[in-house]
Amino acid sequence: MREEGDSVAADEDRIAARLAAPMGVVGLADLPQRWFHAEIVALCRPPRGWSAGDLVDDPAFPGRLRGAWGRQLLNTASPAARLGGPCSWSPPCAYDPLFREHPALKGMETPKPYVIAADPAPDCFDRMALRLTLFGFATDWLESAADAWILALRGGVAMPDGLHAALEPLDRRITVHEGLSFSPPPAAARLTFITPLCLRRGGATHGGVGALFSSLGNRLSGLARWQDTTVAADWRGVKDHAATLHIDESSLRPVAWRRHSARQGDTPIRMEGLRGPVTLSGDLAPLWPLLTLGALTHAGSHAAQGLGRYALEPLAA
Repeated sequence: MREEGDSVAADEDRIAARLAAPMGVVGLADLPQRWFHAEIVALCRPPRGWSAGDLVDDPAFPGRLRGAWGRQLLNTASPAARLGGPCSWSPPCAYDPLFREHPALKGMETPKPYVIAADPAPDCFDRMALRLTLFGFATDWLESAADAWILALRGGVAMPDGLHAALEPLDRRITVHEGLSFSPPPAAARLTFITPLCLRRGGATHGGVGALFSSLGNRLSGLARWQDTTVAADWRGVKDHAATLHIDESSLRPVAWRRHSARQGDTPIRMEGLRGPVTLSGDLAPLWPLLTLGALTHAGSHAAQGLGRYALEPLAA
């Protein structure tokens, strides 16, 4: 019997094997009750020369937080993981589940099991609540992820001008959630995209929200595997039903910005997305679990970098 701490064969990819063989099967309506996640929230003041509003309104800021966090996780990773392969340690280092590219499943990319968000602190004293949310069995590495989150903030995060500045944590809270409750489906709902929604089709940025439900379905199918679950759903039927809704996206506005990729030599990459409110009306019942989970997991491309985050508000008919 292998004891914790023993090494394993370098070619044994335990995380990929677990993702490929979920233990349970649930319908879309039951997926929220099956969901579990953990939140790490650090309260920070903005560095000198910046306001909380400057940073939380910057669509690139969550991605820069992710980059700083990833560097801290890489510093504690195994040699195999640092080279991009499956971690040979037992249990695997946190870099493996959280940053390594895992094999595609059924032709779809395996999503990263977390999202990042930045908000003004509730007390409104020019402080920020910087939130890292881990999904499913990625919470097995909660302690390592939380420690790296604090070290990342303290060690310095790139500001919009490209310079790095420390974000000293004033407080840190960790909460674990099992199951996700949601209200009965309303006659209409408003989705307000707090960070830009990026939808891609055929490798190109798609200019509307018509593909939102297909994108959410693909994302939640992949994230469900981190919950040790396969979703049994008629995704074609979901797409067809979504086409019957009335979608008012007239208040969406396009936004463009640049992010930097360390993997591409810190090259600036142009990004485009849509920000603002979308109103949905019609029979929302079959789609309500999807929309409820999407408010937690974000939607569209680059969700792990904080994009596609929306607030969900039920509306009266």
